[in-house]
Amino acid sequence: MTDRRNSIREDLMEMLQMLKFSIKSGKSLDFSKGTSREDVLAYLEDTLEALNAIPEDINAFIHSLQADVR
Repeated sequence: MTDRRNSIREDLMEMLQMLKFSIKSGKSLDFSKGTSREDVLAYLEDTLEALNAIPEDINAFIHSLQADVR
């Protein structure tokens, strides 16, 4: 079992630990939260507004886009 545990990626291990903590603390998990029609529409509207916004500092904007890609 140790060999299998050692081969788990770091991000997956973190997710498993969060899941274990949630279960042990009695919190329920809601995987459908934020998926209602209204939530999705609000997200899309916010995203569209952000895409159409004109940045005040174009160099900072370009730098933020490059950071998102990395």
